[in-house]
Amino acid sequence: MHVLGTFPSMPRCSPLFCHPAALVLIVGLAASACGGENTKLMVTGIEPDRGDTNGETYVRIKGNRFTADGPRNVQVFFGGQHGEVIRFESDTELVVRPPGGKPNDVVDVLIIFDPGGRKTIPHGYSYFERNSAGPSIDDLNTNKGKDPKK
Repeated sequence: MHVLGTFPSMPRCSPLFCHPAALVLIVGLAASACGGENTKLMVTGIEPDRGDTNGETYVRIKGNRFTADGPRNVQVFFGGQHGEVIRFESDTELVVRPPGGKPNDVVDVLIIFDPGGRKTIPHGYSYFERNSAGPSIDDLNTNKGKDPKK
């Protein structure tokens, strides 16, 4: 889990509300008093963490409070190259299309929220080369390589 910038700290449990007997009596109040909802902007992961070299993979950056606190601008960089922000899917998910890259490159991912701060995920994304030569109809030929005279 990656916390961004400086934000208000999460509510701490009061001894009165977090005592097991009090939880039985006032479950709803105790859950919110004990930090049931995280109030910090954070990045918790990236899925998938690898994509093809031509930049056709869509990535979902997971986290918390992406939209709850009002409009934010966001920029995402993959190894110093600007990714294309597609949309905020929800308060917990951001969809981005990384730029193309070189096969087997592993790059840092930098996410900049304005307002909010910045977070670098070291070695957060890697590239692979997609096999562009898929199967052909000749692959189904059972006579391939056999002597046609026999």
